Amino acid sequence: MSEPPDTSGTQKVSRYVLIACLVGLGVWMLRRFLPALCWAVVLAIATSSLYDRWLARFRGRGRQIWAAATFTTLLGIVLIVPLVYGAALAVNEAVSLVRAFIDSARNGPPPLPIGIQELPRVGTWLQGLWLELFDDTGMTSDVFAHARPMVIEWTRLVGVQVARRVVTLVFTLLTLFFVYLNRDRLRKDVPLASRRLFGHTAERLLHRAVEAISATVDGIVLVAVAEGAIMGAAYAIAGASHPVLFGAVTGIFAMIPFAAPVVFCFVALMLAYQGSLAAAVSVFAVCTIVLFVADHFVRPTIIGGGARLPFLPVLLGILGGIESFGLLGIFLGPALMAALVSIWHGWVSEMPPREDGLPDDPGPEP
Repeated sequence: MSEPPDTSGTQKVSRYVLIACLVGLGVWMLRRFLPALCWAVVLAIATSSLYDRWLARFRGRGRQIWAAATFTTLLGIVLIVPLVYGAALAVNEAVSLVRAFIDSARNGPPPLPIGIQELPRVGTWLQGLWLELFDDTGMTSDVFAHARPMVIEWTRLVGVQVARRVVTLVFTLLTLFFVYLNRDRLRKDVPLASRRLFGHTAERLLHRAVEAISATVDGIVLVAVAEGAIMGAAYAIAGASHPVLFGAVTGIFAMIPFAAPVVFCFVALMLAYQGSLAAAVSVFAVCTIVLFVADHFVRPTIIGGGARLPFLPVLLGILGGIESFGLLGIFLGPALMAALVSIWHGWVSEMPPREDGLPDDPGPEP
């Protein structure tokens, strides 16, 4: 009787094909929940040190469950309450804005502040342009007829977006609870699985990606929170309306490169429109200085030092991540760039030198 052919190679290939198909099918099935899963991983990495301190407060047999449940609940309160409050305030502001336009349609536009009207050479021109703008838009009784459907549609869109964000956040927190609960096991299993699939190089890349995410959270989120707090205090001192809300929005926009000026310029214009020209200039100057120091000194030092990345790959990772993955790309982009830079350094360091002592690539002769 002849021996059966050796099918170990075929079985190995078939096994990997089966694993790839199952993983692809699983990713396709969970595609709607992938943002929540990614956010849970990012939050778990970002809050790792805080959770260690929180876990140390618990004793007993069920300390893991109680620590994970309470910490996830506290984190959910921190994330959900501002979202709901901001949405409700945004709806109220939209209604007030529409009412202001209706009043302008009936009684004419409000005059520009005296400080702007008295500007030499351009004050009269700006006042005429302001009146012409309202005249050209044809703001008559038709505005009143279209105002109510516009408010209803805008409120519906805001409600749908808030509902989607809340659902994603709920699944994120649910996933985060189980990540906290099984964190010790995941710390062992994930590196072992990556090492078995791709070798020791994958474990090093995974470590660099985790470092990049942690450094990005410290350099972007914490710095953005500090920027929002400082600028919110500046708004309050200047007398702007809703300084806490605008400070929170500034902090959120500060996570995106070059986006924070949109908010504080709007606040400055609002103050100028209300007649506080000096306050508007002060807000613009203070916020510009804070943003310049944070973006050019504090943030590159924290991110580049923690992730061991130059500032340019960090900036490209953030911008490319936002373009590709949305807000989640703020953290995934630098992690990907850290992995790519690590691969590049590994290839360069493993390249043996030439035996003749010449450079590896002297380039073409001139």
